Parts: sequence; C-alpha cells; structure tokens
Amino acid sequence: MSNDTEALVREVLHNLNWLLDAHDSSAELIKIEGNTVYILCKGQCASCETECIQIAFSERIPDVELVIKELNN
Repeated sequence: MSNDTEALVREVLHNLNWLLDAHDSSAELIKIEGNTVYILCKGQCASCETECIQIAFSERIPDVELVIKELNN
C-alpha cells in the first residue's frame, strides 16, 4: 500500500474517532500489510454490532481488507 493509502486510512480513523469517543472508545492503526489494514478498537465499540468502522472503511477504501483487533475495557 502506498503512503496515500496510509493517509486515507488515518483520515477515516480521524473522522470515526469523534463518534467513538462519545462512547468512550477509540480506533487506531496497528499496521498495513499489502491490502490488509489492521485496526485496534478499544472500549465499548470494540464489541458493538453496528459495524460503523467496517462501513466507513468499505465506503472510503473498498479495496482493503479490514482486520479489527478488539480490546474491551
């Protein structure tokens, strides 16, 4: 993945974190390997069923595979 893709991933996370913060949660980039993006999701949103993180990524960067690691508080 290019630096442009990393910048886009960070932008998606930045735009999501205001929403996640309202639920005492956050998401951060762990790493990017090829077309796979690894995200660490902390807090209540880690186990939420609404999938807003997945939806945001599929809308903005549909060609990446998203892997979410969960860390529940």
